Amino acid sequence: MKKRQQHACVQKPAAPERLNGPEAVVIIIVITVCAVLVYAGMPVTAAMEVLAGGGLIGSQVARRTSLTPGM
Repeated sequence: MKKRQQHACVQKPAAPERLNGPEAVVIIIVITVCAVLVYAGMPVTAAMEVLAGGGLIGSQVARRTSLTPGM
């Protein structure tokens, strides 16, 4: 029997990476801050807007630091 050849242009899907310690801590802190804001009386929609804004800012910062030369 012939073995199937894989071409160089075909890539296997990568397994999803698990969260490491610092990433998990950041997520827990963000969720806790949102829960405290809602408990303190902020409307849920406003708390979600704060979370969305923080996520957008965080993604921009993460994208810029990954493009920094020499890292």
